[in-house]
Amino acid sequence: MLRGAIIGFGHIAANGHVPAYKRNPKTKIEAVFDSCPERKKVNDSLLPGSKFCTSVDELFDIKDIDFVDVSTPPAHHAKYIIEALRRKKHVLCEKPLVLTKEDLLAIWEEMEKGSCTVVTVHNWRYSPITQKISEICANSKIGKPKIIEYKVIRTRPSVAVGERDAASNWRLDPNTAGGGILVDHGWHAFYLVNEWMGEEPVRVKCSLLNEKYHSIPVEDTAKVEFDYPSGSISRLFFTWAGEKRYNEIKIKGEQGEVICLDDKIFVKNGKKQEEIPFKEGLSAGSHHPEWYDQVLDEFLMAITNDNFRKRNFLEAASCFNCLEHCKLSNKKGTAIEITPWKGKKN
Repeated sequence: MLRGAIIGFGHIAANGHVPAYKRNPKTKIEAVFDSCPERKKVNDSLLPGSKFCTSVDELFDIKDIDFVDVSTPPAHHAKYIIEALRRKKHVLCEKPLVLTKEDLLAIWEEMEKGSCTVVTVHNWRYSPITQKISEICANSKIGKPKIIEYKVIRTRPSVAVGERDAASNWRLDPNTAGGGILVDHGWHAFYLVNEWMGEEPVRVKCSLLNEKYHSIPVEDTAKVEFDYPSGSISRLFFTWAGEKRYNEIKIKGEQGEVICLDDKIFVKNGKKQEEIPFKEGLSAGSHHPEWYDQVLDEFLMAITNDNFRKRNFLEAASCFNCLEHCKLSNKKGTAIEITPWKGKKN
């Protein structure tokens, strides 16, 4: 059994990660650290017998910890990940993995020094709906994807533990969160869309806007268009300014198309059309604890199988690179070429 500790015990860790750990016989959470002392009550309720630490140093001093789960606000990810790797601990980390290319490189270099791994939570891959879309694309039921349209509609920014107003929500602080809706949902879209395309984008045009929440210091709406080497394109739209929660995905291939309207998938190929209903849509809930079982399986595979150790990290590096080029495109007000991340200083 692998023994772990959680750093950052907010809504995602408590409601998303913990249920999966409790279901998995190969893992046990021994300790939790959170800077908010009131979270001790939640910890005692959900993880009786685990130790609630008052400092991260106290947590790292606990013997026989094999891995840490970093679920803090993004600005703090890198320092905890690097410290864990230096102490020979594996790391499972919420997205976005990091906010700067310097931190990404520093983590990569620490991984290269040892045998520990860093896995970013790419849980949207394990939604029943996105798994079905991946299966359809992998089986070439619609042929090579030529155009992907991916939309995420939300009515407000995601909440944070201790939030009293917009000023107290770390998700709206660009220095802590790294951005607004683009960071919140773009990261997940990047690894999904690129997987379906089967290639990495080479050019991007991005616009970051405030359509509803004009006073917040991050964008509430993002429009992204990627160009791929094959000539395919993807158009991504994310907003916190919608009238209802909703997700929509359309993939037009050379031989057909697949359309996801939140809780239904339609597959069209020639004259044939198949409808696949699901119990709930992609927009249902926000913690998705049922998706984390396979996240843990991926993490355990990365720990035990060296062939998988770096795979997720390189995918996260690609997501970070897409995110950075989106921001740069918005800043320049034009489409720009995407420079691949090579795992070394430029």
